Amino acid sequence: MEELSRTLNEEEIVERIAEALQACGLDAGAQDTGGAIYCVVLPRQDGGEIIWGTADVNWGATVTDDGGEIVSSISTTCPSDSQDVEAVAEVIKSHSIQAGTVTR
Repeated sequence: MEELSRTLNEEEIVERIAEALQACGLDAGAQDTGGAIYCVVLPRQDGGEIIWGTADVNWGATVTDDGGEIVSSISTTCPSDSQDVEAVAEVIKSHSIQAGTVTR
């Protein structure tokens, strides 16, 4: 039986990206932040989190400290509507490592 190609919804994309990052050795998780807003969340080595989302035209992140205060942000040129899970995961991985994410 031929598998039909379909468009993934935002929740499915975020979950698959988190799984791809986990497979690369990052402690990533998918999170529903409410109101149908889904994010990929990675802890930082010195506390805090890197919270990736698609609120803009491109994937971007907010970087917080261990108190939850925003300390910086990350912008990319990776389109937020991309269905290429592996490509998005690679962009998030490289930027997250630079921002101090926890690696296994």
